[in-house]
Amino acid sequence: MNIIRDFKFKDGYFSVNESIILFRGMKRKNLHSMDQGWEAWIKYEEEVIAYKTSFKLKKLRIIVICFFEKDDGPIKYWDFGPENCMDGFQSKPEGKYTRRLRRWFLDEFGIVLPQAGPWGEIDACHDPHNQTTSVFCAYQ
Repeated sequence: MNIIRDFKFKDGYFSVNESIILFRGMKRKNLHSMDQGWEAWIKYEEEVIAYKTSFKLKKLRIIVICFFEKDDGPIKYWDFGPENCMDGFQSKPEGKYTRRLRRWFLDEFGIVLPQAGPWGEIDACHDPHNQTTSVFCAYQ
């Protein structure tokens, strides 16, 4: 397991300071049992399907968003990245912001992106609509 500072990552299991723990198959009740303030972020048909939190890393504010299946289903994916740090126009899915975020993730956590396995995949991802770039983990 990679352990860099207070972060752990292996096979889709990701933890931060033991207060944020994300893993394949986790449910909302696992999220709410953590010692971390999660706010409802996205609703679908009156059900909250995404939650958001943040924490400080050096001088950066890191945003974490978790998305769940409907009807109390398991986690589908999570999104992680520094706020307002890797934002801007990028004309292709692979560009300067995705490369910069992969480098930042390697420098901060010692983890090379992309990674994939039977659990799912994780990589830097650029959202052209919102012009943001983040680390995105999709579980299978």
